[in-house]
This record gives sequence, structure tokens and C-alpha cells, in this order.
Amino acid sequence: MDWPHARDHFRIVYPTSARPLFVAGVVEREVVDISEQGMRFRLTGGETCAPGDPVNGIVRFRRGGEAKVEGTVLRVFGQDVAVHLSAGVPLRIIIDEQRYLREYHRGLAW
Repeated sequence: MDWPHARDHFRIVYPTSARPLFVAGVVEREVVDISEQGMRFRLTGGETCAPGDPVNGIVRFRRGGEAKVEGTVLRVFGQDVAVHLSAGVPLRIIIDEQRYLREYHRGLAW
């Protein structure tokens, strides 16, 4: 049976209070969702970016730990930026994040 979703990797969509931070240089941005090979983060203030722009930095998770990421902007819609990661998040971290959210963030606003 075919999987009904078009994605190749499991994606974690974060509740507002549990969002990790994407840190590039001195700027910190909220990560809205993440997978092994993609992420969506929210721009801050008057920032802009465009499809094709390179992205690199560190994702710092609220439970502790971090992952170095780099990739290319795919889409920008409003303040949200979708990125394809060429150097992404290891599956082990995605699984740990899912466990953390299930255990500590039940019932929160998503």
C-alpha cells in the first residue's frame, strides 16, 4: 500500500513553546518544523531572503543538543522560509525530538 503523504521523511511540527532555534551568525530564528532533509523557520524583524539563497547554521533544540545544518531556500511565504537541507538533521535527533514532544508537551497549542 502506498503512503498517502508526499514526503520522504517524517516531519516534526512544533508547538510554539517547544520550538528550537535556528542560529545563523548572531541571529536566532524559531524553527516551525523540521525533518532529516528540510526545515521551516520564521524570519525575524525586517529580514528577507529568496529562493536559491544558501542557508547554514546550527539548530539548538530545547531538550538540549544541536545539529549543524546547511541547505538552500526553496520557498518564502510571509515570514516562513522553507529550506532543503543538504547537510541535515540525523534521524536519531528527529526520533529524540518526537519522544521529547510526546513526553513533555502534550496538550500544548500547536
